[in-house]
Amino acid sequence: MSDDYQPRKNSSITMIVIVVLALIAVAAAFFFLRNDAPVASQTVSTPVAVAPQVAAVATSSAAPLVEYVPPQPVVEVEPLPALSDSDSSILAALQQLRGEGLVNLLVPQEVLRKFVLAVNNVAEGKVIHEYRPVVSPPLPFISETFSVTIEGAAVDQERVSPNNFQRYEPYVTTLALIDSDAAVAVYRRFYPLLEEAFRELGLKKPNFHSVMVAAIDNILAAPDAQGDLLLVRPKVFYQYADPALEAMPQTHKLMLRMGPENARSVKASLRQLRARIVN
Repeated sequence: MSDDYQPRKNSSITMIVIVVLALIAVAAAFFFLRNDAPVASQTVSTPVAVAPQVAAVATSSAAPLVEYVPPQPVVEVEPLPALSDSDSSILAALQQLRGEGLVNLLVPQEVLRKFVLAVNNVAEGKVIHEYRPVVSPPLPFISETFSVTIEGAAVDQERVSPNNFQRYEPYVTTLALIDSDAAVAVYRRFYPLLEEAFRELGLKKPNFHSVMVAAIDNILAAPDAQGDLLLVRPKVFYQYADPALEAMPQTHKLMLRMGPENARSVKASLRQLRARIVN
């Protein structure tokens, strides 16, 4: 693994782009897991050309005619690279999905290993702070101050600003525009490397796909935002003023922070894809 990459500390965007990549993997999981049995090789025999007069005799016989089907060309599949050398290959494949828009959201070192680690964290309700697979948004977290009247006195409070939701829109838009058919091909091709990266973690879990489903379920379980998200700042970082919200898993708190419209869009996409997996 590369040691020269120093991740940024702002992790609030991590889960959003994990969802983008999770969508790629989940879209293909149904096809991959149901088509992973080895396919027996087929031998196509090319018939010998028959002279016209012989063909006429064959037509008059009781044996049925066999339609000539030309042999299909053999498509050579490039072998997978080693996991440690896979960055250029996976980035090129992802670029075919959404061009530079998707690739520019990713940290281009150790792409598959970082993705697997991040998805496992999401499945456990955690947000990864280092060794992250995605870049941070250009602007800092945005809050705003407003006044409320409590017992006849004006009191200043802080809340998550609606302007903060815009920071997530490029990620959510990328998610919505990913072509699922193309994603299927990418996931099927690179799944062996994803599984290899998952095994490196040494976890007592069945396989990477099961972790992916658990990550999706965790995201879908996040509550929908109701009204203003009030904040307090006891030290350096903001916290939700409502103790019940602050006690939620990190992933759920970030789903609230992206805004209700963005959260609904992400959840709608994941529900559709999950339905394809379980049916």
